[in-house]
Amino acid sequence: MSRDTRAVVHEDAAFAKYAERGAYHWSEVGRGLLAHNAFTAERYRRVIASASLRDGQRVLDYGCGDGALLGVLPRWSGRACELHGFDPNPLAVDLAGAALAAHGVRATLHGSVDALPLGYFDTAICTEVIEHASAPLDLLRTLGRVLRPGGRLVVTTPIRLTEFPDDPNHVQEWFPGEFIQLFGAGWRVLSHDSVVPVAAPEAYFWRPPVFARVPVFRFVCNVLSIYAGVNALSWLRLRPRLFMMQIVVAEKTAP
Repeated sequence: MSRDTRAVVHEDAAFAKYAERGAYHWSEVGRGLLAHNAFTAERYRRVIASASLRDGQRVLDYGCGDGALLGVLPRWSGRACELHGFDPNPLAVDLAGAALAAHGVRATLHGSVDALPLGYFDTAICTEVIEHASAPLDLLRTLGRVLRPGGRLVVTTPIRLTEFPDDPNHVQEWFPGEFIQLFGAGWRVLSHDSVVPVAAPEAYFWRPPVFARVPVFRFVCNVLSIYAGVNALSWLRLRPRLFMMQIVVAEKTAP
């Protein structure tokens, strides 16, 4: 699988955010009223719900980063699963291992694609990763090989809004019609949805001078996210024409 290892890992394997900010995703899904990020939490909730997990299933988080999704998965899903994570960034794997151990979550972490057992997993999650891959079709083929026949894949990625990605770590972004075409032979698409209003971040991070630049709306959103388990923008049904994220749920059909 050496060809896939080179193809699917973005050239910026260090992913500087972990060196700069540490295991920041844990804070974004934690209970701190200002450190919490309702959009990250909403994405994790939607991914976990879309996975339709059952007790005892083998679950892979491909591109697990600092392990925060694996950390909340047992509690938010209410399922006891065998958890695995893969990330090419050694610092991310170290951060994930330490954070998961500190939170009492058992998971096997892999730092190499070659270490992933073939045809082993019931479910694979790949959230906000495929846009970093220089060869996204090879990434999907790798995920197909590690899933058992009939296994479920949940993939999220930003919806393309500009000619070139604003994030320098993104190799490519797709319009929904473009993205769904990646799921060809070997996959049966179960659903493809666009979620989270694009106008929401401007309100969420707004620091109005009249409130001493305190992010009031973020505070309200985080209260609802932490204690009610909802994203306020989705709960209020603010659905403009453009959206930020797309999520595909697919089933592996080929052996």
